[in-house]
Amino acid sequence: MRRRTLNLVLGLGLIAPFTAGLPLQALAAGVDMEAARAPRVIGNPDAKVSIVEYFSMTCPHCARFHTEVLPKLKEAYVDTGKVKIEFKDFPLDQWALRASAMARCLDGKRYVAMVDLLMKKQADWARSENPFTELVKLGRLAGLSEARVEECMTDEKLLDYILNERLAATKDHDIKSTPSFLMNGRKLDDVFSFESFEEAIADAL
Repeated sequence: MRRRTLNLVLGLGLIAPFTAGLPLQALAAGVDMEAARAPRVIGNPDAKVSIVEYFSMTCPHCARFHTEVLPKLKEAYVDTGKVKIEFKDFPLDQWALRASAMARCLDGKRYVAMVDLLMKKQADWARSENPFTELVKLGRLAGLSEARVEECMTDEKLLDYILNERLAATKDHDIKSTPSFLMNGRKLDDVFSFESFEEAIADAL
């Protein structure tokens, strides 16, 4: 698995370009991997309908889902206890991977809030000349220092975890693009709008 992960990193162009923009020194404290691996779920744990979203932090379609569709789903189904949603990383490029790692260093509501912020500000940081600097600014809003952001983004175990989760998603569920969704373990096809989710949820309830 280690070799496959490295191949994926190389395939995404995640090594050389990143070293040019950010020093890769290891910091002492490290990342709490038990906390970082914990599922990121919103909603009633016992909800009848379970949705899993595979998303990339730099994907414009994912940003559109998070800013336009997800708030409606939360209001209509998550907040009413009918649906729970789990967020899973499927990074499509180096900065999606690093942003995911930064977010994974936050737990609970802070993680959800960071993903929401990253998606709302995606055009600003993902297309900037120095994404690291812009991500540091966003990380500070969640109480992360520049050193902590760098630590999260360069933690080998955390990056391996995220990339291996991506490999597993492709192998186990044929996930190849973002955003992609599972509902109660079944992959949804052509379900992106709120109306299409309404229909799929109605069938599952």
